[in-house]
Amino acid sequence: MVDGIEIDKKDAEDSLLPEDLNSLAVGSYVVPNPIRRKYYPAYILSVCALFLVSSFFLTFINFLPTLIILFLLASLLLFLNNKFKINQGEVISNVLPYIKHSIGYYSVALTFIFNLKNILTPVWTVIVYSHESPPKFKTIVEINAFSGDIVTEPYSENLNA
Repeated sequence: MVDGIEIDKKDAEDSLLPEDLNSLAVGSYVVPNPIRRKYYPAYILSVCALFLVSSFFLTFINFLPTLIILFLLASLLLFLNNKFKINQGEVISNVLPYIKHSIGYYSVALTFIFNLKNILTPVWTVIVYSHESPPKFKTIVEINAFSGDIVTEPYSENLNA
């Protein structure tokens, strides 16, 4: 199964459609599993251990500043929240209550906002168009991937105006 809009090859050539918009060339984007981030502190701590062992043999190099910086970085990464409450497949069902028009097609993107609680908070940004051709309405909704809360007020626009 191919995601996207299928366009006849002759029609695409006649309208000079760029090759990168070919739905057969590009499939859907899958967000990498954020649980993989929990391995990064272990990698950094293993590099710290390597520098610590090296400091015993290479006494002419001071590894202490490097060890401190890497240990602080590993601590920061260890305390990051790496769990999504809302996965990519569940995003559209979570924003349905905020959409006041029919759904024709939509686009979902993952962005991040900086805050002190989670350092980088993942936010799903969803753009939903109505089913008409051309669409009459567009709504943009941003939802927090950790809590499921709406980040900003949904923005709706009448495209015919």
